[in-house]
Amino acid sequence: MADRGTLVKTAMVSGGSRGIGKAIAVELLKSGFEVFICARSVNDLEGTRSEISRFGKVQCFQLDISDNDKVSAFVGDWKNTLNVLVNNAGICRTERLDENENVWEEVLNTNLNGAYYLTKGLVRWIPIGGSIINISSQLGVEGREGFGAYCATKHALLGLTRCWAKELGKKKITVNAVCPGWVKTEMALSDVKKMAGQNSLSEDDMYKSITNDLDLKRFVEPEEVASLVGFLASDKARGITGQNYFIK
Repeated sequence: MADRGTLVKTAMVSGGSRGIGKAIAVELLKSGFEVFICARSVNDLEGTRSEISRFGKVQCFQLDISDNDKVSAFVGDWKNTLNVLVNNAGICRTERLDENENVWEEVLNTNLNGAYYLTKGLVRWIPIGGSIINISSQLGVEGREGFGAYCATKHALLGLTRCWAKELGKKKITVNAVCPGWVKTEMALSDVKKMAGQNSLSEDDMYKSITNDLDLKRFVEPEEVASLVGFLASDKARGITGQNYFIK
């Protein structure tokens, strides 16, 4: 799918060392892209590079995307063309209004500010015909009790998607969003475990309870999300921009 011209295409995937991000990196590598991954954990990066380098050329960079100073330094040093930027890095923390824990800044700095400043710093390296793909969430259009910060960031990513699509359209840069529901990742399974404890259920029973309300009666696989991202990164999607796609 890396068919925009004859040169090797490049892609950056934030939060690409595990879960959905790693699956996206593999999808893009298989499609012929040279892939750059940034993530917080050096150990995760090293493990992922060892695991997926057989699919193509991959370079890894340690970056705490929630730290604006570090993001500014990272983009300031960047010197490579990027045909595709995937804003995938994100965390999910819960907090109700009557709780003392304060996760608002942590979630916003990672999920929203990180994506904003990474894109702002790297957009000058995206050529005509490039793509930006924001990984939002089903909760980017819905609400859930106790997920105020997470929902706020994922709603905001959809707003940025629409604004950037209009702003960058003159350069023929497409900007789209993917909104996964429940995806079988470590983060999602951790949520299942937490919910099981809160509801005095086994993890299996909690999983069944959740999936009973889903159309497909199962969690989506990370590779299925990656396939959609791969399509949006390809020439087949060059006429699509400013859209958000559910996969659930």
